Amino acid sequence: MTKHSIDGLLFFEGGRELRIMAYDVSQTNAVVHADRLGLLPIHFYVTFDDFLTVGKCRLEWRYRDDIGVVFERWLDVGQRIMLDQSR
Repeated sequence: MTKHSIDGLLFFEGGRELRIMAYDVSQTNAVVHADRLGLLPIHFYVTFDDFLTVGKCRLEWRYRDDIGVVFERWLDVGQRIMLDQSR
């Protein structure tokens, strides 16, 4: 588990993107803060490494601009791009 904060990006269908700060990050969950969060779907995606990996997430809880996130699976986008380029 990562105790320090990590910058990232939260995004979902419709093209909306939000800069986030994640805390208590593990392979399975995290606490995320985003200013002016507004409406949020139950399922969305996050990345902490400029889209090399993308986590498919589910909203677990919310309190104002803080949310609990469960990572349902990790997509290795960088590896997929390398495979596509080798063809």
